[in-house]
Amino acid sequence: MDSTSTQQMDAIGRGELPPLDRVRDDVWSLAQPMPGGHLAYSFTYILMAEDGGVHVVDPGWDSDENWERLLAALAVVAPEFRAAAAVSGITGTHLHPDHVGMAARLRRASGAQLSMHAVERAALARHSTRLLDLDEALGRLEGWGVPEARRAELAQYVDRSPEGLVVAVDRDLQDGEQLPVPGFGLVAISTPGHTAGHLCLRDDERRLILTGDHVLPTVFPGLGLGGPTSSNPLSDYVRSVAALAPFGDYEVLPGHGFRFTGLAERATDCAEHHLTRARQVDAVLGEPGPERSVWEIASRLTWTAGWEGLHGFQLLSALNQTEMHRDFVRAGGLSDG
Repeated sequence: MDSTSTQQMDAIGRGELPPLDRVRDDVWSLAQPMPGGHLAYSFTYILMAEDGGVHVVDPGWDSDENWERLLAALAVVAPEFRAAAAVSGITGTHLHPDHVGMAARLRRASGAQLSMHAVERAALARHSTRLLDLDEALGRLEGWGVPEARRAELAQYVDRSPEGLVVAVDRDLQDGEQLPVPGFGLVAISTPGHTAGHLCLRDDERRLILTGDHVLPTVFPGLGLGGPTSSNPLSDYVRSVAALAPFGDYEVLPGHGFRFTGLAERATDCAEHHLTRARQVDAVLGEPGPERSVWEIASRLTWTAGWEGLHGFQLLSALNQTEMHRDFVRAGGLSDG
């Protein structure tokens, strides 16, 4: 894996936010700051269509500061147009607010339609109406074998919707569909795993692929972070990584980090990271003795913060991941691989 942006790497080395970066004559990347501390920014991609319109992919976290950053970038990319009025289309790779939180503001200011996968639209609708059912949450924790003394700590986070989700999606995108961006052959690729309706976008002429949070250069993407699904997110992710194989030599424009080449190698590494955890779960399940609960399995695994260091949302996330890996192993996912 090799970086393809000196500007981005120099900024990262200085501990600074990467500047507006020209990827191609008609493609730009803009780093938008985000809260939380784990990742400092997400990337917004600005495409200059041949009819003079501007298409924005993943506008970023919604804040007044980011709004001004986006307007300033648009003034550079399309100086002859009046700020947000230049925007003719918006696409979200997935529903998380660090990617599409500002889509609603941009949509109102420009009149442009927001396009996302139909599965993400449905998930957003569920998030907008979901209320915490405490009895249901406590029952789920009990089923995992969580000690009674820890259940109140975790119940508030069960199925909680992230703050700042966008809900107004105008147009559904399907796998293999070409986006209506004049001068671009931008095709949507369904890549579930991180969320159930996650999309990558590829342009064969420019040999570019926008990977959202599906494949990242500096961290491994979390899985199953878009709400409950009927399929196993790890199984979905392994299949989705395989679907990117034909585009292994494209330049990657990720949602975080820096743009790079070496997609095939990095995608394999991301999948292997999750499969390694599945093998750890498989080893625990294979030990003699009674069937172990999700809590017991998780307590036997290696965690960055250490098992005793996990609390609140981080602990709940560990339990969710453990259940996902357990179900993957029980369904024969390791044998399929």
